[in-house]
Formats: sequence, C-alpha cells, structure tokens
Amino acid sequence: MRSVVFIFIAITGLTPLNAAELPKVLFFANPAASDNNVIRRVKPNELSIAERHFADMSHGLFDVTITQSGADINSANLARYQAVVFFTAVNPPGVDIDGLITWVKDGGGFVGIHSTANSFLNKPAFAEMLGANFDRRPWRSNQEPQTKVTVKVNDADHPATRHLTDSELFTDDIYQFKDFDPTKTRLLLSLDPTQLDLSNPKVNRADKLFPISWAKPFGGGRVFYTALGDWEPTWKDPRYRTHLTQGISWTMKQSGDK
Repeated sequence: MRSVVFIFIAITGLTPLNAAELPKVLFFANPAASDNNVIRRVKPNELSIAERHFADMSHGLFDVTITQSGADINSANLARYQAVVFFTAVNPPGVDIDGLITWVKDGGGFVGIHSTANSFLNKPAFAEMLGANFDRRPWRSNQEPQTKVTVKVNDADHPATRHLTDSELFTDDIYQFKDFDPTKTRLLLSLDPTQLDLSNPKVNRADKLFPISWAKPFGGGRVFYTALGDWEPTWKDPRYRTHLTQGISWTMKQSGDK
C-alpha cells in the first residue's frame, strides 16, 4: 500500500482540515484483465493516471492510502478507514467481498467509479450494495471510444451535484446499466434521452432512464457511484473532481447532507 497525507487546500467546496483530522480513505484501483488503462500502472512503482489525479484532488481533504492489492480489502484493514473508493474492473483477486459488504452495512462509506459496476458480476450481493450492474455501451464504437453526451442533473440538492447546472456536456466512456431500481436509490445524474440514439438495438430501458450517478443507503453505511472517469480529460475536469470528492465526503457523513 502507498499512504499519502495531504495538507493543502483543494478548491472543491469542502472545508480543509488539519492533517491529524483528515478522514482516512482507501483508494483501491485495479484494472485486472480489462482494457481500462486509466488505472493501469505503466511501471509497478509509478501511480496510474487515475491514482495520480485522485491523490492531487484529495489535497487537504482526505488522508489517502492508494493500493492495487486486493489483499488490502478485508474487514480487519477496512476498520482503519472511513471510506473505501473502488475503481476496479472484472474480478481483481484477493478481495474479501463479504467482509467489504459487511463493513459498509456496519456504517462504512463506499464509492464506486466507472468500471466498478463491471466488477464481481458473479456476486449479486455486490451489485445490491452498489445499486446496479454494467450492461453495455450502446453508443461506443472502436473509432469513438469516448461519447459526448448531455447529462441531466436529477438532484441538485446533493453535495456531489450542487455545483452543476441543470444539464452538462461530458465526454466519456458511457455505460448502460441493468438491475438499476430508481425506487431504491437517489438518482443524481442521468443521460438526456432526447440526445441519444434510442433506436440502437443495444438500448435496454423502455422507460428511457439512463443513470450516470447515484447515492444510496446500505444498512448503516452509504454508497455513492459515478459512471464517469474513464480517461484523463475527465479526471482533469474541475466539475468531475468536485463531483467525486463531494460524493466521497457524503458517504462519510461529512457534508451534513442526509
């Protein structure tokens, strides 16, 4: 594991704390066998693109430990943290999924980024905690792996969306989900269906609801998910950085928002 404590002010809307008061956050980024290069380390001892940006945006906000080892995701180690952030894909080895789920139910904060929704698809309890499973990428092509979309703000009162306008343009690897139940989650962001090609045979929702970000309780804990974050321009975007850091803070009940 790599632990870094930051004491500088980040412009995110969160109040910076003294180093000793910083909430402890574990960032687990592991691409496994996927093509997700934003979390793939070119060299074992050099942080990936997402890891570097996560460390930077956490300045003065969180006491961050960065790891790519699934062995660090177990109930004993998680007890040291207030939140764990997953940016994973497929089935990274060594993860104590049952221990993680129990930890969140007992009051921990869980954050999933992008391809985390494409992780542990053989574990229904993980999808239940997260709120959905990855389905397809209907609008992606080999020529255009990133898709420009109009994102609607469904809940402007949440700390992770208060800084956004009613709709925003984002370019990213856009997912479609299955097993998403809007009655069990607080939908924060979704795609504007009027700007999508709904005739695509891979489109699966008759209700034209295509979530991008949501928040939900899970037992005594909280879960926040954002589908954005597939490439470096997103990680450099101040809108995204605030979206993510505020979402993390919300899972730790730091923001005062219910």
